[in-house]
Amino acid sequence: MVELKLKVIEAPDVRVVVANRAENVAVVRQALTGIADAMQLEDGLLSDIKTAVSEACNNVVLHAYDGREGPLEVYVCPTEDELDVVVRDEGQGIQPNPPEPDPGVQGVGLSLIQALTDHVEFRGAAGEGTEVRMGFRAAGLVDTAGEHEVEEQVEPPTGELVVSVAAGALAAPVLGRVTAMMAARASFSIDRLADVVLVSDAIAAHAPDLIVGRHIHVSVDASPRALDLWVGPLEPGGGDRLVTATALGGMPAVLDQLADDVTVGAGDGSEQLRLRLIDAR
Repeated sequence: MVELKLKVIEAPDVRVVVANRAENVAVVRQALTGIADAMQLEDGLLSDIKTAVSEACNNVVLHAYDGREGPLEVYVCPTEDELDVVVRDEGQGIQPNPPEPDPGVQGVGLSLIQALTDHVEFRGAAGEGTEVRMGFRAAGLVDTAGEHEVEEQVEPPTGELVVSVAAGALAAPVLGRVTAMMAARASFSIDRLADVVLVSDAIAAHAPDLIVGRHIHVSVDASPRALDLWVGPLEPGGGDRLVTATALGGMPAVLDQLADDVTVGAGDGSEQLRLRLIDAR
């Protein structure tokens, strides 16, 4: 087996953290679609990637925590000729030779992952969690290999969904798709869902000059017809400056205009910007 690059663990270009609930696999799939949009991957390859990664995620949902809830993490790194993906859990792990699934369980198991990937490695031990490391031959237009291989660890906000994406070409499509998915989960109307995408686009465009580190960290909580987004950590003064930066061409700031509430919280030498969007229809 070919071992994936350490960069996948140390500084992934995209990191998604959700609870190991079945509905959250769709959020991961949306993040992968955003990456494919940026890389301009072929539909067939994207389908293989989504199927393999979904199967690894489904195994975390079904087997990792023995009926309890725990974190499901997905790391993604595009390189010059490959897309590397890691699915991680902190539970009892994905079993190398699981028993045959019940008839009602979807998916055909780890054999499907092996069939769809160019190389795959399973790591972990009982009680120590598991990593499924997958590599897909995927020459695309985004290559961040060699950039910032190791960076200082930054603590992102916490929430129902946490997505961390490297500033650059991946940010807008990944943030747009995952926040839209969460808005749909909150039963937003089409018009208000479009506002959420505009907000995420504004964050992707203007946050890179204000973030601590090279990643834009966004936490999302969804409730009926309401969405809360936290962006951070930002450098001191970054919250207000991020809002101001979205005012273009003499128009009001996009974040002020589209969010129902905008607040800035400070602590430990950094800031977080909180945006609350409500669908009041």
